[in-house]
Amino acid sequence: MPYNILGNTTSLGSEPFLHNDKHYVPLRDVVEQLGGTLSFDNDTKTAVAAIGPWAANVQMGADQITVDGNGGSTPVTLTAPAFVDNDEMFVPFDFFRDAFGYQTSFSDDTLSIVNPNA
Repeated sequence: MPYNILGNTTSLGSEPFLHNDKHYVPLRDVVEQLGGTLSFDNDTKTAVAAIGPWAANVQMGADQITVDGNGGSTPVTLTAPAFVDNDEMFVPFDFFRDAFGYQTSFSDDTLSIVNPNA
């Protein structure tokens, strides 16, 4: 199983894969496993990933995102840009660390995401 999310081993629609020397994961599937929601504007190729009080605005091809929550907006630089393939957005695996503060690791082809506050 290529994912361990919040202590649960699971498979998602797409396995993590290497793209331009960075491991990527499907944004929607991982957000939903974390209990969040995702909306996508196909015209602007922009996704809004919402988990708890936080919402990350991610545009295809951009490595700069904005995270809104608790009355503020914070710019965040990703380690690699998001991209869309077959109508699905993919982000670098450490997106969830940078945007939402989760502890992330990638080892033995498995992405692990842990809530540091749990």
